[in-house]
Amino acid sequence: MNSAVMSENRKKELTSLASTVFICMPVRRIDAGVLELVGRYRFNLEIGIDHYALDRFTPSHFAGLAEKLNRLGIAMTVHAPFHEIFPGAPDRLVREAAIARLDAAFDLMAAFAPRSVVMHLNHENRRFGFVADDWFAHIVPAIERYAGRSRGMGALLALENVYEESPRAMVRVLDALAGREVFHCVDVGHLNAFSETKLGDWLAATGPYVRQFHLHDNDGSGDAHGPIGSGTVRFDLVADFIGRMDVRPLITLEPHNEADIWRTLDGLERSGVVEALSRF
Repeated sequence: MNSAVMSENRKKELTSLASTVFICMPVRRIDAGVLELVGRYRFNLEIGIDHYALDRFTPSHFAGLAEKLNRLGIAMTVHAPFHEIFPGAPDRLVREAAIARLDAAFDLMAAFAPRSVVMHLNHENRRFGFVADDWFAHIVPAIERYAGRSRGMGALLALENVYEESPRAMVRVLDALAGREVFHCVDVGHLNAFSETKLGDWLAATGPYVRQFHLHDNDGSGDAHGPIGSGTVRFDLVADFIGRMDVRPLITLEPHNEADIWRTLDGLERSGVVEALSRF
């Protein structure tokens, strides 16, 4: 559907669907216009606390924003900083910088009462493959640290894939932390663009740990963050997997502008994912 001519009636039809998912929204983009949009359509949000926001805004800004969003009565998840965040790095100084940045973000998260905290595993085989055991020895206690902080907020911690070529490192970490409320956020767009492992095989490997999905689309050539249905991501496989899950997963949509929010919701409705979720 052409988002430029999408009617208000169609938007109202999609609003009920919007209440069952989360829309990604970096803190730096949340202005009066976004707050009005969220209030009008009751969009649940995944709040992105990245390095831009941490450098630009004071703690009181985050607290005030959380208060405004909580007054709207919406549900929220939170996304931790991820740019150049390598808590498993062999270099001590790199690890310390990552922990400092993550700690600063986690200090702000509780005010948003998040259902989950999404954190990038940030494992790249070309970067860490030759020091895999060293990386593993550092990443596990780091993830356990933030799993504990997430539990303290009543949230689960979900590790997201980005440039991981295969699920091996993800599974190794998740297995090591089994029982500690550490789960997997499957980003299907990142898989389509960057992984050598197909979506179906990835889900087969990480399946028991999956509790969240990031849904967006691309043609496989890059991380376009297109609306659902605009690329080659196999959303039928996502729907089939959800249809066999024992627990309803959290679903975050990742459009980068308002028009694509509606195109993404329209695509979601047509993807089979909504029907799969209805069993919960």
